Amino acid sequence: MVATTTDAIAAAPVAAAAPVLSPIVHDGFTDYPLNESSIATANLLSHSKQTIPHYYLTVDVTLDSLLSLRSTLNSALGEDAQISLNDLLIKASACAMKSCPSANASWMGDSVRMYDSVDVNVIMGSGDSLYSPLVQGVDAKGVKSISDELSSNLKQIEEGTVEGENFGAVGTVTVMNLGMYGIKSCAPIIRAPQAVALALGAAENRVVPKEDGEGDDLYETNVVLTATLSCDHRVVDGAVGAQFLSAFKSAVEKPETLLL
Repeated sequence: MVATTTDAIAAAPVAAAAPVLSPIVHDGFTDYPLNESSIATANLLSHSKQTIPHYYLTVDVTLDSLLSLRSTLNSALGEDAQISLNDLLIKASACAMKSCPSANASWMGDSVRMYDSVDVNVIMGSGDSLYSPLVQGVDAKGVKSISDELSSNLKQIEEGTVEGENFGAVGTVTVMNLGMYGIKSCAPIIRAPQAVALALGAAENRVVPKEDGEGDDLYETNVVLTATLSCDHRVVDGAVGAQFLSAFKSAVEKPETLLL
């Protein structure tokens, strides 16, 4: 977990701007008052975008092997305990962070602080409310443990019983998956004091060249998603950002490593 004195709002959960008071109707427009959490989130994002020198890297990742592993794991689990693709992608992102420790860091003004544990804020929500609950030590947890924790967080959000420190804490990286909305790619705003944020797009069938294609058999269809990494250039230069995405791509396309 990141300890920060950047702003008090840095500890606020990410929540969508939702009206908590009655709308104020004017002549030709309506104002919707915001709750304190929404205002804090807006201030945090504005501060981050204005003060962090963002740049962005993108890579396409083939999911066929990861989907095959998911099918194998789920065959041994009950229907109410299935592992999702997102669970595996969260684990892959943590493995990439662990293999690229320079990205698991924060800008401290006169130094760069590198963290031992990979603590992931996962964007999730229900309806008009979005949150970023923290899953601590993802690099050291098994996929099923990660899946259970994410499911518990989502259940709290759906039932409106959000509570606990994990809903207000800031980790070392934020991961958002917009694939369920059909979004191909997204360049997320980094959440201070984190140095990177990872956005995952929709998984889709794409025709790609075969590595060993010959004659008329040159192409094949794979399941592919686009991953975009937002980086704080003060902490993560282009080489380190590329190293992270290369490690993420390797973890997804050779998912046996996720079980080590």
